[in-house]
Amino acid sequence: MRPSIIVGATVAGLVGSLATVPAHAARKVPDPLFGQHVASISAAAPAALVGNVGAVRLWDSGVTWREVEVADNRYDWAALDAAVENAHRLGASEVLYVLGSTPRWAASDPRSKHALYGPGSNSHPRSNRLYLDYLRAVARRYGDRITAYQVWNEANLRDFYLGTPTQMARLTKRARAVLRSVNPRATLVAASTTVRSTGPVGRWGKAYGKAMRKVGWPVDAVSAHFYPPATKGPGTRVSYIKKIKRYYKRYGAKRKPLWDTEMNYGDTRPYMRTQRRYVGKKAATYVARTYLDSVRYRVSRVFWYGWDQHVLGTDMTSRSGSSAVTTGGQAFLTVRAWMSGARWHGCKKRKKVTTCKIRQADGTKARIRFASKKKRYRLPRGTSTIDYLDGTSRAVKGGKRITLTKQPVLMS
Repeated sequence: MRPSIIVGATVAGLVGSLATVPAHAARKVPDPLFGQHVASISAAAPAALVGNVGAVRLWDSGVTWREVEVADNRYDWAALDAAVENAHRLGASEVLYVLGSTPRWAASDPRSKHALYGPGSNSHPRSNRLYLDYLRAVARRYGDRITAYQVWNEANLRDFYLGTPTQMARLTKRARAVLRSVNPRATLVAASTTVRSTGPVGRWGKAYGKAMRKVGWPVDAVSAHFYPPATKGPGTRVSYIKKIKRYYKRYGAKRKPLWDTEMNYGDTRPYMRTQRRYVGKKAATYVARTYLDSVRYRVSRVFWYGWDQHVLGTDMTSRSGSSAVTTGGQAFLTVRAWMSGARWHGCKKRKKVTTCKIRQADGTKARIRFASKKKRYRLPRGTSTIDYLDGTSRAVKGGKRITLTKQPVLMS
């Protein structure tokens, strides 16, 4: 059996899509499924994540277009150079760079309102050429060290984008052409949208779907942010995944891999009406369920927001200023150790117990189990070990009765 991981250990290695795959077909769980945001990535590679993360999304880390291209064709590469270097020091095989956040000098409306990152940042560029020139410069500088590019962040929200769906679709098509000419191996990811609020189920999303269908969905993957309301958990996220799949199917992109490029639960931003923090066992459960559910429902990448971003409700590291890993952070490390490189054989639910069958990377047959509510459960014959999300394990005997809870455990 692959060992459980407690902070500091290393692990290695789902190309999922919206296309239907036979339920019996085993799928490999790829390491890039296990993604993170790291706010301090330009300063350092967090020690606890070294060798323990499959993908890094470069966003809210001081490296946006607005922060790098300080004037037309004048660049300050220092922070982005360091961020890319540190992402690779972490061992990430996927480095996703988010384009967008328009520099004020390049904005079609330099005094735009509602802009989260300052006037003009949510404006469509005054010329697509400026955006495309920046993409070309980044792709040439970093080559294969940046493996994926996302066209924009949360384009359906006015805090991030005030352009039209048609403008975004046309920009996406041109971005693909530029990227293919410079680095044809790089992945182009569609602009992310939120699912709650005014996401793809709303007016903007419908127009965007039609516009992208018209230009032929010129991306390698589609994306969404499945943040539930602050008081809701993984079950709501699963309902959002199903909703977004219907959306992409309707608008002709059902065969594109689906990426969840930001994820968290709860909210602690002071201006939000409803605030909620999740700690302890509930935080661990929510984190583990996020990655389990993503494999189960064929989400190819999940980027937790974030390892050291302490603005939402489920933290991976301490808010005290130390680098101490929380129960949520440990759950991320543990579930990655269980699943990365494993063969996934699907899940079944019986008598309120969900069982997911995997063959771990070392060949060990194992089962991940959790209950919809606390339940006594008789261990199957041959079970010898139970691994927990805190990185610990204990020896057991088949036939013994234990208590299962909502928190997933690994049995082998």
